[in-house]
Amino acid sequence: MSSSSYVLLCSLVLAVSFLADAKVFNKCELARKLKSMGFAANEVPIWVCIAENESHYNTAAVGNKNTDKSKDHGIIQINDRYWCNESGSAGKACNKRCSDFRNDDVTDDFECARKIFKETKRLRGDGFAAWTVYNQKCKGKTGFTNGC
Repeated sequence: MSSSSYVLLCSLVLAVSFLADAKVFNKCELARKLKSMGFAANEVPIWVCIAENESHYNTAAVGNKNTDKSKDHGIIQINDRYWCNESGSAGKACNKRCSDFRNDDVTDDFECARKIFKETKRLRGDGFAAWTVYNQKCKGKTGFTNGC
């Protein structure tokens, strides 16, 4: 096997293993997960709407660099400036590595989202305002998960 073929094979194996750890939810599946985590029934549609508009329900999503050079990670797009550590060990306010938010287990994503929500609510009065898509696309969408 040539060295270029070997490199290509290794790259494919790594890509497949990375994708195996990721998941793309559907709306109802995510709503059920959030309900099982104890999220309030009236908030679940808003969280699902945010996840749809931030990541298209993709747990492996990484946003483009923001103007402050930070990035957003995972299904709910948690920012690495304050909430997770992009490299090295777990850290910042959620005490997580950003890669922890890019796997198929969304439990830690939404535990961190709860922290972000509480802090934003304290500072701005509306915890969902931490996500820019909220005002534009999700505010008042209480029926977003109807039929689930």
